[in-house]
Amino acid sequence: MNRSIGSRGIIVKALTGLVSGAIAGAAMSAAYQTYGARRDRRRFPPPGRTVDVGGRRIHLWIAGTGSPTVVIVPGLGEPGLNWAALLPELAVESSVVLYDRAGLGWSDPCPWSGTALGAARDLRRALDGAGIVPPYVLVGHSAGGNIVRLFAAEKPDAVAAVVLVDSSHPEQIRLLHGTRVAITREMLRSRLTPLGLRRLAFDAGWSDRARCEAEARRLPAKLLSTRIAFDLSDRQRRAELREAAAAITVNPWQVRRRAPSLGPIPLTVISSCPDEPPGADVEAIAEQRRFYSVWSPLQADLTRLSSNAEHVVAEHAGHHIHRDRPELVVKVILDHLQRARTEARRDR
Repeated sequence: MNRSIGSRGIIVKALTGLVSGAIAGAAMSAAYQTYGARRDRRRFPPPGRTVDVGGRRIHLWIAGTGSPTVVIVPGLGEPGLNWAALLPELAVESSVVLYDRAGLGWSDPCPWSGTALGAARDLRRALDGAGIVPPYVLVGHSAGGNIVRLFAAEKPDAVAAVVLVDSSHPEQIRLLHGTRVAITREMLRSRLTPLGLRRLAFDAGWSDRARCEAEARRLPAKLLSTRIAFDLSDRQRRAELREAAAAITVNPWQVRRRAPSLGPIPLTVISSCPDEPPGADVEAIAEQRRFYSVWSPLQADLTRLSSNAEHVVAEHAGHHIHRDRPELVVKVILDHLQRARTEARRDR
């Protein structure tokens, strides 16, 4: 009897110690995260303009001069910073805007953000507030394609052209089996990661994971530390989670209902290509083939949005075509700029 009571006491003490350790670890993580976030805000001020959109401020990174203005809307959970490598070449030819959605990059968070429609309307208000007048050449990557479509549907007269870069399709969640489960699993994994401890591990030199992930985005070297700060930000993570939740729930419905067509707006769909097998892993190769058997027809279907559309398949490029084939993306955008200017001169 006494031995049994003693064993229970040891177990209780062990569990108490584990709980106390977990609470202490969580408190340390939260405290260090608060300190790190404040430090990062001082170290990395916004490079562009922050524009009031009704009690919140949206950040627009603006470069170059000229019309039409190229407006770039990045993919799911991505700040405009991820497209900064394309800025110099595009800004030589015209005005360019990189858009930070609510909670991403340098934009203020919003508790009800995340939907494609909300992001499209924030963009419209921010452009108006910044005095950036139409026409616009809208460029949407991945989930940013849904935002571009909704913007163009609400303000078609303001849009000179649309470029969809491996854009999301409203039917992909239904047709790509397991996507909803995979996104939900990733959301849970992200939510359970203690960012303060991850930040401490990076700052102390115990882990280089944050740097490796930032380098994989192929940013200009001077922006690498900024991207790491975003990756270690609670605000960024909350915005990513909201966008991911909306992507598998309301966004497909919004796009189908509100943006079924772009009418005669010039459109180029740039799609990734399944020409690079993922190593020698048989299962990975089979999974890629299954994915592209659905994805490629969906990309082709996007050309039906406009009566003035073309489809470009980017050879040797994965989903992030602006990283793998930046020269191709730049060429397509510049071609649309030239056509829009030719049309404007003809209409005078």
